[in-house]
Amino acid sequence: MKDVIERNIERLLLLDTEQEREPVEPMTEWKWKRLYKTVCRYEIGPWIADGIKAYEDDFFLQMSDALRQQFLDLQGTKEPERLERFLLEMDRAKGLSHRLSMNSLKAYANDLIDNIKNIEE
Repeated sequence: MKDVIERNIERLLLLDTEQEREPVEPMTEWKWKRLYKTVCRYEIGPWIADGIKAYEDDFFLQMSDALRQQFLDLQGTKEPERLERFLLEMDRAKGLSHRLSMNSLKAYANDLIDNIKNIEE
């Protein structure tokens, strides 16, 4: 089962899809900071920054102005491999292999190839 942080990350990421936009769930400042750390770790900031902008008027998107600015400063190049790697890690962590998309499978294969190359070296 996903926690509120993961569900909100997915909501902020799914803006590029044609799904109906769900409102974000309320979170404490501490949880928003955890979400921020996760976003930085996986380098998916550009997508989340776009999501924060799109949800600007959402009542439950409540965080300090300083933290909001940190999210918005995560602008950069959207590298699909980073996003797919993040989604793959979420799937792995939750054992949701049935949800793997073709791009996630490609990311998994690339990870596997990298690991094999490292072993061979």
